[in-house]
This record gives sequence, C-alpha cells and structure tokens, in this order.
Amino acid sequence: MTLSNEELAILKPDHIVDGIGEVCPHTLNIALKALKKAKTGEIVMEETDHSIATKTIPAAVKMNKIAEVLGVLSQSGEYKIFLKKL
Repeated sequence: MTLSNEELAILKPDHIVDGIGEVCPHTLNIALKALKKAKTGEIVMEETDHSIATKTIPAAVKMNKIAEVLGVLSQSGEYKIFLKKL
C-alpha cells in the first residue's frame, strides 16, 4: 500500500530514525535495526538525505518480507521513508 504525500505528511510514526549524513549501506542498517526493535504493525520512519536509500531500503525490506513500504516523502533534498513492520 502506497500512501499519498498528503497522507504521509500527517502520518505519526511509532519510531523515527536519523539517517541524515549517512550513505548506503549504513542507511539500510539503520532502518533494519529500527525494524528489529519495532513490533508488528508499527511504523518506522527514516529521515535521510541520501537519495539512493529511497530505492535500496524499500527493495531490501520488500525482498526480505520485513516491512511494507508505505511511501517516501521528499522535501527540500531530504527524504522520509515510511515502513510498516510485518
């Protein structure tokens, strides 16, 4: 399920992790660590300025069936990646 930008903007994540200034694969490791701590159904949002992470994180969590990707919100060169733990 992909949410609209408007829906993502008002979504209240259960966990917010900071990946600003980090690059792959560290951005992915940050997301995976947060998802490991999250309970099923909780939403993890990673903030990053690394555009490649908007592709690698969703692909990895989908492939490994760890989380559902709710969407990516882009604002002024920063990205918020929303993931719902499966």
